[in-house]
Amino acid sequence: MESKIIVDDFFEEEKDVGEEAIVEYDITTSPRDLTPANIVDMIDSGIIEIPLFQRNYVWDIKKASKLVESLILGLPVPELFFYTEGDDNNTYKIIDGQQRFLSMYFFVKGRFPKNADSRFTIREGINEGKELTDLLTNNSIFKDFKLDLCDDSSSKSKYHGKGFADLEKDTRIKLRLRRFLRTVVVRQNKPDDDSSSMFEIFNRLNTGGTPLNAQEIRASLYYCNFYKVLVRLNAKEEWRALMGKPTQDLHSNDIELILRSFALLIDGNNYAPKMVNFLNSFSYKTKKFTQEENAYLENLFMSFIAACSSLGEKAFFRNNRFSKTLFESVFVAACTNAYDHQTTVSKKIDPNSFDMLKEDKEFVSYLLSGSSSTDNIRGRINRAKQLIRFIEE
Repeated sequence: MESKIIVDDFFEEEKDVGEEAIVEYDITTSPRDLTPANIVDMIDSGIIEIPLFQRNYVWDIKKASKLVESLILGLPVPELFFYTEGDDNNTYKIIDGQQRFLSMYFFVKGRFPKNADSRFTIREGINEGKELTDLLTNNSIFKDFKLDLCDDSSSKSKYHGKGFADLEKDTRIKLRLRRFLRTVVVRQNKPDDDSSSMFEIFNRLNTGGTPLNAQEIRASLYYCNFYKVLVRLNAKEEWRALMGKPTQDLHSNDIELILRSFALLIDGNNYAPKMVNFLNSFSYKTKKFTQEENAYLENLFMSFIAACSSLGEKAFFRNNRFSKTLFESVFVAACTNAYDHQTTVSKKIDPNSFDMLKEDKEFVSYLLSGSSSTDNIRGRINRAKQLIRFIEE
């Protein structure tokens, strides 16, 4: 039985305030019908970009089995959406339907993620440049995919317990070559100088049973070497210990927190609501970060984690929930001088100054507002800069 991954209400809530920018789009949509055989070939050849860097595969085997059974029986499934940036020679990004694509892919390949931890291992492997086909053979990550079609009713599907290779030959041929999934390829024509507008297209078209959240959409639109840094940092034991959450969040809320912290440190003077738009804009900029810049930021983050070793267990919790606003405020306050001089944090944070900040009425008022307004963001960061001190050796 898989362990529970997502801890409900782990993070404090925040209201993302600000005006919505209204943008008119000129997009082209092209419908296409793909068979499961097409999907497998397109993923293996790289035409469909492996979406595991974008989000983890989160369906359990029962849900995946239901999808496969529907296709075997000839029942329709919801439309799937691709996004492409150019002509037909470009690769496709999955806007809506990743779980369905991968469920079908895994079934035809005869393999299914073994447990919760293996899903992160798969993601890390893809992030490191490994081929999904190579990972499939690893029995510590994958198990055989046998359809799990048991339910509470007295009837049982005749396909229960069968893998792809166990199906009758005619059924295998029918499933691979004669069952079709309707896909729609989306291409943006205008605006042609604002890739962030594609975020809204993702957000509005992504309507499946497990829709992408904002960070998962960013990971598809802005994936780059800096995002690889975020994934590596998020897996660090020191970071997991500081968070008090050993398991990573399947929906990348922890990765978004690291992104937010860097964005406010590097580009905080340009902050304007909404936070979602600010993070989109910053993510776009990170695609131009050099290898040296990325290496420096990775070291800076880890030096900050080391500087927090004096603060005690669950230092960043408020009311039994991890406070993103407290963490990023202290991160910016502690790292600003180091970042300005392109050094790392060399001293530990004074726990007395940290406790003083957590109890400071002005600072707490910003936290209690739960707002991402400009005044609130800048106010709490400035207050943290005024109070946070380091231990003098």
